[in-house]
Amino acid sequence: MTVATAGGWRRDVWPGIHWIQERGGHRAGIARAVLESGADWYRPGNELYVPQNAYLLTGERTLLWDTLSPASGHILLPALDELLEGRPLDYLALSHPDVPHAGNTMQVLRRYPDCRLVAPATGETHALYHLDDAMKVGPEDEIDLGGLRVRFPEATFLDAAIHTWMSEETTRTLFTVDWMGFPHQSGESLRRTDEIDTVVDVGRLEEFHSRVMFWFQYVVPEKVTAATDALAAQFAGYGLAPAHGLPIPGEDAAPYYERMNEVVRRVAAGGRGGVL
Repeated sequence: MTVATAGGWRRDVWPGIHWIQERGGHRAGIARAVLESGADWYRPGNELYVPQNAYLLTGERTLLWDTLSPASGHILLPALDELLEGRPLDYLALSHPDVPHAGNTMQVLRRYPDCRLVAPATGETHALYHLDDAMKVGPEDEIDLGGLRVRFPEATFLDAAIHTWMSEETTRTLFTVDWMGFPHQSGESLRRTDEIDTVVDVGRLEEFHSRVMFWFQYVVPEKVTAATDALAAQFAGYGLAPAHGLPIPGEDAAPYYERMNEVVRRVAAGGRGGVL
């Protein structure tokens, strides 16, 4: 297992799945809110981050899931060079066209001109990032990478009209965007949740979702928690690889679904938590 925090990437967070992280700057406002809440997972004085994650899958063929933001092209492209070790990038799959997730699309396609762009089949396509020309995928579709096999389940919780999640069936990993995000602090970058000594509790998940999925304040909680319960049943035993947060091993994942249900109840009752 290799961790390269300074370079922003980590090889084999799970077999054949490599993690590229845009840590971003210190979120001072969120840190103040966490301190005021009395949360015991945050150490005062530490920097607090809400990362953006991309994942490179390497079987016989290769696939990059999301691209980070344009501010981190200097992280993404060298990381791909290191991780691919001269191999081609066969697929670039985008979860949705928001800049933090797709902003380096054209840089990647210029670097790897034979790469096939993959985009969600749902929603109205448009010219941004040449999504009209992409291979469109939905819940019935699968890409065999040779040793790894990815599917594109419907995104239970959307952040855009054009949006998909992804699963990898060999390692049993679910890639969620933007759901299941949470902040981490100094010393926790590029670590899975089982490799840190702090707890990802309801409050920590709420700090992210009350700012990003603040529309939870308008929902009927019972309907949302029913959708979460169905997701938990469908992907029981799968690890979680969130776009914002740290990967969660499959053996630890089950309690996170109920924590997210409590997040929905809290945001529905208390409203938006602030801005990211």
